Amino acid sequence: MEYQGLTLDPFQEEAVRYIENDRSVLVAAPTGTGKTLIADYLIDEVLEEGGEVVYTAPVKALSNQKYREYCELHGRENVGLITGDLVINRNAPIRIMTTEILRNVLLEGGMAPIDEGDVGPARDDRVVVDEDEEDDAVATPSQARLPRLENLRAVIIDEIHFLDDDYRGTAWEELLIYLPTRIRILGLSATLSNLNEFADWLSEIRDTRVEVVREEERAVPLHFRVGNNQTGIVDVDEFDSAYQSWRDRGGSDGEMTTHLDILEMMPTEEFPALFFIFSRKMVEKLAYSLSRSRLGGKLNDMADTRELQSRIDSFDHDNPEVLTPRQKSMYMKGIAGHHAGLHVKLKALVEELYEDKLLNIVYCTSTFALGINMPARTVVLDSLTKYNGEEFAPLTVREFMQMGGRAGRRGIDPEGDVVIRQDFKYYDEVRPMLDQLLSGDSEPVESSFNLSFHSVVNLLDNFDESRIRTLLNRSFKAYQARKNAEGLRRELEEAEADFQRADGEAPSVDDLDQRRSQRRRVASLRRQVTEQERPRLWEEFERKVTFLRSHDYIGDDNSLLKPARILKHIKFVEIFLTELILEGIVDDLEPRELFGVLCGLVHELPRRANVDKPRDDKWWSIFSEVNAIWESDIVAGAEALTDEETTLTPEMMPLGERWAQGESLADILKSVHNETDLSGGLVGAFRRAKDLVGQLRELYSDDRQRRRELIDLIRRVSRDEVQVLD
Repeated sequence: MEYQGLTLDPFQEEAVRYIENDRSVLVAAPTGTGKTLIADYLIDEVLEEGGEVVYTAPVKALSNQKYREYCELHGRENVGLITGDLVINRNAPIRIMTTEILRNVLLEGGMAPIDEGDVGPARDDRVVVDEDEEDDAVATPSQARLPRLENLRAVIIDEIHFLDDDYRGTAWEELLIYLPTRIRILGLSATLSNLNEFADWLSEIRDTRVEVVREEERAVPLHFRVGNNQTGIVDVDEFDSAYQSWRDRGGSDGEMTTHLDILEMMPTEEFPALFFIFSRKMVEKLAYSLSRSRLGGKLNDMADTRELQSRIDSFDHDNPEVLTPRQKSMYMKGIAGHHAGLHVKLKALVEELYEDKLLNIVYCTSTFALGINMPARTVVLDSLTKYNGEEFAPLTVREFMQMGGRAGRRGIDPEGDVVIRQDFKYYDEVRPMLDQLLSGDSEPVESSFNLSFHSVVNLLDNFDESRIRTLLNRSFKAYQARKNAEGLRRELEEAEADFQRADGEAPSVDDLDQRRSQRRRVASLRRQVTEQERPRLWEEFERKVTFLRSHDYIGDDNSLLKPARILKHIKFVEIFLTELILEGIVDDLEPRELFGVLCGLVHELPRRANVDKPRDDKWWSIFSEVNAIWESDIVAGAEALTDEETTLTPEMMPLGERWAQGESLADILKSVHNETDLSGGLVGAFRRAKDLVGQLRELYSDDRQRRRELIDLIRRVSRDEVQVLD
């Protein structure tokens, strides 16, 4: 079968056939095998029928890349983008949205189905705004709507296995639960060890069979190697032999193998390369050190310096004060770094230069591998462990294959090389990890379902308790608990039968020991069954309801009191921001000051970052008022129930005010001192604060002046880097 000038692989063709038969499909295949081509086919089909489609993705970079791709394929007028940062053409027939935003749209619209058609939309008490407010210039993700839901035919969920992400996975689960069952889904996933269980759950909550298409083989095979100064870059077996010899000789440490050593060992034909480093600071440091090295000169000879010079000059002309001389020098040699803290325009530039084959090596963090179509000839991993926020933990098989899977360009390379930098000194600890990673046995997707307070109050506002309980029972977490309980109950029945048979026989001494063991096993299984059958999600929901009731957010009849009616519109920084509103602090702030405070609620600076003192002494009293709420019992109690820390970064607040007053990012950055680029983080804070302003304006239907002030604020902060599609 031909599509887009390509002959489809068998798994792609199988998925397309299901799509043609109006089926929902879950496609699991390794990175780089062409899953997104199936999404393209579904979009074409929906558009031909005059329908609408939503494409959701877990990370902003992937959403932005898909937006650019689909604008080229379908025309800019047919594609919209709604992320936590930007709103572009929000009523287009193809809408690219982050998963959380689509979840919010469905939840707040009261469209979570129990039986299709049984639950209609909740009452619509949203503010009717003036026509001049309804343009994308002042739209924020809070104003995202699906105005013609009857035309929505399909939702594509990229990286659907993100459902097990500890911090964000609940949004995936809620989306799948709330989405009306008549709307088809196409889930794109890495290979999962419990793929059939996942598909069975989807089939159950979708009330129709969700078809499974699985592909195990990569279009371009991967070749895994390990390297250090003693061995060079060699196959794993050869490295094992060299390591054994090293130990037999007494194992002197030798000189540490650096990133430069590994790259020196790679022949020219093994570039371009992605070098994964799990530290933003080291990304920038290593990229610069490579550009200053002897190898940097070699890469410069490989670079298309004329085209690079033209592109860099053009970028510099359009974006003065963004590129540093050091970065210009690196890029001219075909060397770059990429991480979330980088200036948003530089991230976009690096991606474009790499896509156009003008960069030979990019040092990057793991997010560069997530879904983005950035293949390389070689992938180098600096380590097999990564800091997870609490400790250095081994990479999961999924993470390892997500990064390694970027190696090998289809139609160009006979194979992709994955190289692991590894000194002998720590190989004894690493070898078991490597066995697991190379086995390809990906971890099962496990539910991380944990309702936010925003979800709790919206559910209470839209449904009665019995329907909410039914919704919770539709979760993957509840499904997995039921299946586990069923398996344990079967074991219990067998154990009880064995015990009863033995009970009717004349016992010997040995039999008494065996019966004692059987009795303990029966008792243990009974406890496990009871534990698995507990309505844990309902208990968790009730704990949060009790908490809200104890703080007068909801009444005894679960009606929403004033605090909950505010909370209903606050999608993050939930309790903290609601309390700031209730205490009158938000109303007392000038719009520019409010924007500054919100910046301090959404972004943490690195510990070693140093920010100049505020220019205005007023900030000390503002800090004090906000801090008193941050330290209150209700905020601490909310943290304990959600297991999430509430952010408060006073140093960000004056910086946010300066952005709202029209100062440039370059000028603001002069007040921030850090060893790595923080511009991307600041812009991200400005964007999230803008979204919070959009959420707040929903609350001011009776105060037209304040509402207009917030709309004007959104216009003022929606400029320059905040509006860049990075």
